[in-house]
Amino acid sequence: MSDTPTKEYRPGWIQDFLISLVFLTRLPIPLDIKFTMAAVSSASRCFPLVGIIVGGISGGVFYGTSLLHLPALLCAFLAIGAQVLLTGALHEDAIGDVADGFGGGADKDKKLEIMRDSRVGTYAVVTLILVIGMKASALAAFNDPRIAFGVILSAAVFSRGMLTWGMFLMRPARDNGLGASAGKPSLVTALWALLLSLLVPILTLGPFLGSIGILAAICGALSVAVIAVRQIGGQTGDVLGSLQLAAEVSFLIALCAVLI
Repeated sequence: MSDTPTKEYRPGWIQDFLISLVFLTRLPIPLDIKFTMAAVSSASRCFPLVGIIVGGISGGVFYGTSLLHLPALLCAFLAIGAQVLLTGALHEDAIGDVADGFGGGADKDKKLEIMRDSRVGTYAVVTLILVIGMKASALAAFNDPRIAFGVILSAAVFSRGMLTWGMFLMRPARDNGLGASAGKPSLVTALWALLLSLLVPILTLGPFLGSIGILAAICGALSVAVIAVRQIGGQTGDVLGSLQLAAEVSFLIALCAVLI
């Protein structure tokens, strides 16, 4: 008897959530349907819900280790480590590839070729050091671990909503890449993702702080989008992953600036 799923994908909140978990994390999620990249665009309305899992666990790590009176910077790195374990460093790998490609390629084709190369270059290393350093420094600056938990959770949720909008607004840079195979979400799917991603920051942090983080995250995501369009003419899976990470870091930095 074969263990290969035979059911065809049909849009539904539970199936979309499970597909999103499989796509964005390394959690062992059993699927009884055929997983295809074409289903990801429809399932992307649940990307913010994945942020609740990732942000909730990593925020819980920060909060729990803070109760042990560990140094704030160590708590921050442990929280980031939890995120990396949950996602398999998916977004960190993406921004490293983008940094190498955009920094080392002379033209579009060369940039895309470098981005597909599994080797890690100088641009990737420097970028990852800066990104992880900024995340850790921002988290360590929050004096109240309860506030830190809310910020980590909100940033994780909203930044993953930006993934869906990156897929919706940006055309694929190549015809055979991850971004192209996933397809473009419908407007309804994108609006659901936006609604879900807005709720957590507003409810957790309040309208004022939530709005500041949201605006900063949008600016971070737009920055990556504009650079990607100029460099390679659109999005790839790596660009989308970089967009998420830029939105998340921007959210954290903005709240750090306001609360500290």
